[in-house]
Amino acid sequence: MTAAALIVLAVAAWIAVLYVSPFGPCFRCRGRGTTRKGRRVIVCPRCHGRRRVQRTGSRTVHRLARRIRAEAAPIRAERAASAGRKD
Repeated sequence: MTAAALIVLAVAAWIAVLYVSPFGPCFRCRGRGTTRKGRRVIVCPRCHGRRRVQRTGSRTVHRLARRIRAEAAPIRAERAASAGRKD
């Protein structure tokens, strides 16, 4: 495989991972939900105690997938209607 093909394959794999798993562990609290501020233990200000944050690019991937499905819906409906007809 050439270098360009490997790059395309890696990007496609990353997009698939973002679609399947849009959330990852919070890097600020390391997935614990709390962090230290001096001697105090506080709720993580980044994830608000949820222990996970949305990965960069996952929102864009989901919006693009939704847009593709919305544009393909009329085409699928037309094909289903034409397949159901007996001429």
